[in-house]
Amino acid sequence: MNLRVLRGRGGLLLVVSVAYVVVACATLAVLVWSGLAPAQRKSLGEALDGQTATLVLGGVMALAGLGVVLAYALGRYPANAGRLAADTRLLLGANPDHRLDGSGPAELRELAAAVNELAERRSAAEREVAREVSAARADVEQERNRLAALMADLDVAVLVCSRGGRVLLYNAAARSLLADDPALGLGRSVFGIIDRGLVTHALDRIRDGSAQAHMSTALRDGQLLHVHLTPVRDVAGAIRGFVLVLEDLTSRQQSSGRRDALFRELIETTRASLASIRAAVETVLDYPDMDPKQHRQFVEIVREESQRLGCQVEDWVVESAAYLGADWLLTDMRGEDLLTVLGREVEREDGVATSVDSGTDELWVRVDSHAIARAAVRLVARLRDQCSVRELTVSLTRAGHHAGLEVRWTGRPPDAALFKAWLDEPLTGGAAGTVQEVVERHDGEIWSSDGPDGSAYVRLLLPLTEAAPQPGAPAVLDIGSRPELYDFDLFDLPEESLAWQDRRLSDLAYTVFDTETTGFDPAGGDEIVSVGAVRVVNGRLLRHETLDRLVDPRRSVPARSVAVHGITADMLRGQPTMDVVLPLFARFAEDTVLVGHNVGFDMSFLRLKEVQTGVRLTQPVLDTLLLDAALHPDHEQHSLEAIAARLGVGVVGRHTALGDALVTGEVFVLLLTLLQQRGIRTLGEALAAARATYQARLDARLYGG
Repeated sequence: MNLRVLRGRGGLLLVVSVAYVVVACATLAVLVWSGLAPAQRKSLGEALDGQTATLVLGGVMALAGLGVVLAYALGRYPANAGRLAADTRLLLGANPDHRLDGSGPAELRELAAAVNELAERRSAAEREVAREVSAARADVEQERNRLAALMADLDVAVLVCSRGGRVLLYNAAARSLLADDPALGLGRSVFGIIDRGLVTHALDRIRDGSAQAHMSTALRDGQLLHVHLTPVRDVAGAIRGFVLVLEDLTSRQQSSGRRDALFRELIETTRASLASIRAAVETVLDYPDMDPKQHRQFVEIVREESQRLGCQVEDWVVESAAYLGADWLLTDMRGEDLLTVLGREVEREDGVATSVDSGTDELWVRVDSHAIARAAVRLVARLRDQCSVRELTVSLTRAGHHAGLEVRWTGRPPDAALFKAWLDEPLTGGAAGTVQEVVERHDGEIWSSDGPDGSAYVRLLLPLTEAAPQPGAPAVLDIGSRPELYDFDLFDLPEESLAWQDRRLSDLAYTVFDTETTGFDPAGGDEIVSVGAVRVVNGRLLRHETLDRLVDPRRSVPARSVAVHGITADMLRGQPTMDVVLPLFARFAEDTVLVGHNVGFDMSFLRLKEVQTGVRLTQPVLDTLLLDAALHPDHEQHSLEAIAARLGVGVVGRHTALGDALVTGEVFVLLLTLLQQRGIRTLGEALAAARATYQARLDARLYGG
């Protein structure tokens, strides 16, 4: 029961009490008057004659005194009792070290002392139980820490995932490989990093009997990865999770590009030398009777050019040694990713404008993407130089039991003999010896022909994978490393198939955030200058998974704002603008509930930027101010400092975006415990409680309550 209800009922009780006293006094006066004799009534009337004002004043004063006494009693006991109840729930839940205030009536002081004594006994018992549990779990924790340490020290990038796809463990190599992708974190979905169909396809193959699966995929930034997936099974053989080992193939492509450049440089620089040598030799042979002096000059030309050519070859051998020896790697690859790789390589190396037609079929092929790219680059280079091709389209379509990789352009196809010669030319970049060998290694075929409407094409048949990927249930991934980046309890979390409103608070992941601004009026031109955020997963604040960015507001920062957050214009110069930071924040907060303190202020700034950037934050939002008001209606103060003091949270880094986000995160974790104790277990119930509190606070402002 909140104070508004208590005050309403107290006022009604006060009115009823005063009315009762008035009626009782009037009844007593009537009874006394009716029992007097006529003479006594006359004497009493004469005695009271002229004393009406005194009697009325005395009655009013008596009633006022009675009202004060009743109001004091009604206000003192319920308010103190309500606060004791709220504080008792607080020490039973979020802050066991909290103790009840011993002020108030004697009875309530005794009650508070008794509760504090019970709290001390409970704390002592809990400490003893904690010591026993800690001793019992020492071996298990030691093994977990060993695993976390081992994973952290591995040079290869490793992700350990639950059956549904939640990342349970990740190491430093994985974060480095993925370039600190904000989508990487405990409780996050791996599908924010790696394509959903790739993982689903690999799991389908494993269920069909394969022990492991190898795949290749291209990330959003063009990074090419080789993915090795191994299942984690329980004692019954059911898949409980899987391990992903990632290898970056991007450098391999870069090395091949450098090899090609070296080959081209060798060809160009040796062509002139060979021409000079040939001309000198032919001249000597054609004119055997030439003057000896001229003969020596031609011989000297041959010697100098031969020496120059030898030096060039030696330099090439030395520089290219580091790029030789690339091996074959046939892996499952999504057709769309293969087309992306080919288009990028052809445009970069051949300078031919390339469009990609992904089509409507979701095709998977088993290829060495590096070798296919080298073959495509060679063929397109020949089409450019000898057929004047400047624009083309690459596509991949199903062709029976194969996939048809097609390069199409406007014009005529090359002559059959010429095309055959192209196929037999040696490749560069560490791929197979020739284009034809690449085709044969893939058990495919290649040909060139006329197409409709004056077009021509080269088509290469590639092997489809054994089973086409089928859509599966959503998977979510979480990541961890030494010492606290593991959370094996996430194995037992349910799949994310329920609507937001019906999902349990304990099953959700949260992004707690805060902003610092130039002022309080976003519509009037004030801007964000800093964004800080931290994740909460499985009821734990993950201090290692944070986002902290300064933002160039492209306007001045008032001195009054600098005095609050300490961020000056010099600190913001050269920082990214909000159209860069908001997409980064949205990716960091993807698939999580947003949480903030007095979060409506922050969201008002972000909503304006959503319109400008086209990035929308569609997830639900919780406000710790409203949640605390719902849990502690008897407390007047719901500032971040006041809530932190009640819950025993230390306040550090106040008025910095990340500092406030961390404090708010600690507060929110404890509020989650209190919400569970109140029977508020789903997100919908929490939103309803916050909404009701917001309406109550709004009514109080509107009507002065």
